[in-house]
Amino acid sequence: MSLINDLKNASQLTERENDIRSYILSHPEYIVNMSCQSVGKATFTSASSVTRFCQKFGCKGYPDFKVRFLSDIKSGKLLDDPASVQLSERENMVTLLKKVSEVQAQALDATQKALSLSRLLRIRQLLLEHPCIDFYAYDTNIHLARYAVSQFFHAGKIAAVYSETDIQVLNTLIASEGHLAVLISHTGENFKLIELTRLLRRSGTKTIIITSGKETTLGKMADEFLYAPRPATIGEVETDKLSIPTFFTAAKYLLDLLFSIAFSAQYTENMSLNHRYDTIGAATFWELNESG
Repeated sequence: MSLINDLKNASQLTERENDIRSYILSHPEYIVNMSCQSVGKATFTSASSVTRFCQKFGCKGYPDFKVRFLSDIKSGKLLDDPASVQLSERENMVTLLKKVSEVQAQALDATQKALSLSRLLRIRQLLLEHPCIDFYAYDTNIHLARYAVSQFFHAGKIAAVYSETDIQVLNTLIASEGHLAVLISHTGENFKLIELTRLLRRSGTKTIIITSGKETTLGKMADEFLYAPRPATIGEVETDKLSIPTFFTAAKYLLDLLFSIAFSAQYTENMSLNHRYDTIGAATFWELNESG
């Protein structure tokens, strides 16, 4: 068992020892720079009380305790249950670092497990067949779409984000045969995106949806579905406070994957395009005096 688990599970502690334990577990980021004397001062005890406390947990003294404690922190043992990561009122820098990292790791793991090679091959064919990519999104997902647009231009695609309802509807009605639609939705139940998908289907435009469930309305309607989890779909505990970074992490990974597929599918052409872009930019645009 780790030292941190021993600290959490210890039951036969004096009042002073409980004060020392509570402080150490609540302020782990401070311990690395604290001496035995400073811990005693912070807990209204003494250096000798801190030393006896450390020895109670099988350590030779405070220096040995600190080494073992910091080793446990680096290995992530401060978190009770990584499967149910939630923000709480009393966070510290160590727990925040571990929780955000764990949320992102969970999101990427769940996203990767849901991918299939056959689906990616079908998407690759769609990307090859369509020179134009239209993104449809609302709210915070617009930022994801704008990021993807910038990337896809480097892959030789004419890409655009449509977030205003009137422009979205008009584009579904006039989009030419070479357009592929990518829709981004946290829930898969955005009623405007559902109606836009119906219009896209009527016009014969192929669609890819990035959302949190294949059984959602959008998940069922799209030609290709890509799973991007949000906390409610990871385990049994919903962690609303981390829903945006969870979905963003997964969706950005998927968009990077789509970009990589499109870029590598026409690698020679795209390398030439980017070389010309860098050459022209360096010679003409990057050094321009904007004030002039």
